[in-house]
Amino acid sequence: MIFTARIFLLFFLLSHEAFAVEVTPTWGISTFGDLKYPKNFQHFDYVNPDAPKGGKIKFGAEGGFNSLNNFILKGLPASGISYLYDSLTESSEDEISARYALVAEDVRLAPDKSWIEFRLNKNARFHDGIFITADDVIFTFNKLISDGHPSYKMLFREVKEVKKIDAHLVRFSFKPNHNRDLPLLVASLPVLPKHFFDSVDFSKTTLQPPTGSGPYKIKEVKPNRSITFERVKDYWAKDLPVNRGRYNFDEITYDYYRDNNVLIEAFKSQKYDLRQENVARNWANAYNIEAIKNGEIIKREIKHGLPAPMQTFVLNLRREKFQNQSLRQAMTYAFDFEWLREHIFYSSYERTESYFANSEFGYKNFHLPKANGDGFNRDNLVEARQILLEAGYKFSEGKLIDPKTNEKIAVEFLIDSQAFEMIIAPFVKNLRKLGIEAKVRFVEENQYQTRVNNFDFDVITGMFGQATIPGDELFAYFHSSQKDIKGGRNLSGLNDKTVDQLVEKISRAKNKNELQNLTSQLDQRLLENYYTIPEWHNNTYRILYRDIFEFPKTQPKYSLALDSWWIKKL
Repeated sequence: MIFTARIFLLFFLLSHEAFAVEVTPTWGISTFGDLKYPKNFQHFDYVNPDAPKGGKIKFGAEGGFNSLNNFILKGLPASGISYLYDSLTESSEDEISARYALVAEDVRLAPDKSWIEFRLNKNARFHDGIFITADDVIFTFNKLISDGHPSYKMLFREVKEVKKIDAHLVRFSFKPNHNRDLPLLVASLPVLPKHFFDSVDFSKTTLQPPTGSGPYKIKEVKPNRSITFERVKDYWAKDLPVNRGRYNFDEITYDYYRDNNVLIEAFKSQKYDLRQENVARNWANAYNIEAIKNGEIIKREIKHGLPAPMQTFVLNLRREKFQNQSLRQAMTYAFDFEWLREHIFYSSYERTESYFANSEFGYKNFHLPKANGDGFNRDNLVEARQILLEAGYKFSEGKLIDPKTNEKIAVEFLIDSQAFEMIIAPFVKNLRKLGIEAKVRFVEENQYQTRVNNFDFDVITGMFGQATIPGDELFAYFHSSQKDIKGGRNLSGLNDKTVDQLVEKISRAKNKNELQNLTSQLDQRLLENYYTIPEWHNNTYRILYRDIFEFPKTQPKYSLALDSWWIKKL
């Protein structure tokens, strides 16, 4: 009997292995398994595969930089560094959450999604001619986890093991019940050169140009002034479907200017070629110039289908005063968006009333208090005062007194852009009417980033960008495990067990209906507890550019796709 059982067990194990599902390699991967582009597609729909190469372009950037390492917390990295590195796969800008083969020639995902394998393209190489191998992929993953920005440890927290199968095959094994987005997150991994960082300390800022594998390499660096990239003429991946028709400029330069006002004047003088304008007042008033009237500069608004990011006043809940929901709610009533919309924003923004605005994933039954736009906001301030009194706050000589500490309530808004001061000023005025000692503190970019990384602020303006399919980014924004990680994305220090449970469930939702139900619940919880004070959004790109460009007729839904533009023949 025992012998028979052993024979049966042996037969079962052999049969199980013999009949194990053969995982077919695929050319792409998406969240729910659907890909727009078929196997052997030739190029993305939003490019011109025959676009001419050549020409030089300049962008303007504000502030400065002191590092060419954009993977760590330290320093201010230069713009454009992502041009240097290829990833295992490349995203498509006209579908949601899909990626296609790049450094990885093909992808194998286990039927139960317990592991993912990448077969590397044997032609993939770095700019110095050294070929990319599994060792580089494993090195990159381990370095990002050990010495990279804290967000990498969070993103890849459910990867159990990374294993080299052979020189060009690497497998990532996942922990049980991992989040739904993990395969795509791993597939987006950039590949760094192990041989370069064997002699360069990855954990430190550096101005030594790194070796990359992407479409551009660094030509010239002037710290805090400019950085220039040149197109790699023998770029190994230039003819792959994901790259055909892209990366058409021979040189790309980012020139740095000390502040936004100087940036605008430099553009109007045509010292750089393209500008995306994010300030409504500037869009309405700053570009009434002859160059636009005569067509030398084109001014355009382009609609997009992206979810609107939640731009919001982030209240630092690590501060005891902000633990009181009544104070947060009263401050929300004091914010007069309607006056700003008419007098500062030229009616160009909508009030954001959802963390998933401009998408189908938000909670539909919440509305923020509205003012009549006269600038006095009397009714809302009366309501705010009543909320505070009912919560036990007191007023002494016109100052609001905390019911727990008996101390005056003071609030500081930390900013690094002086243009934002005029937007906050009316808010500060209204808060002072409530007895709150409110003020604005402007600091330079480096100090601002250091203070934000260390959560050394009362209130800042933060941005919670949403993916086209909400997922693991919400864990970074709102899960309590992330609130004390320096440089982390839980800016507010949110610590709410209900929120924790919801974001964990969202990252594991199996279908769209389940996902919509969960994101709606999360949205409701965040809004009704007044954890932040939502600001505004619009659903267009506002761009200005010198009339030197041509671009494909098809515009992708989720991107400007500037890398598909080219210099027209003059």
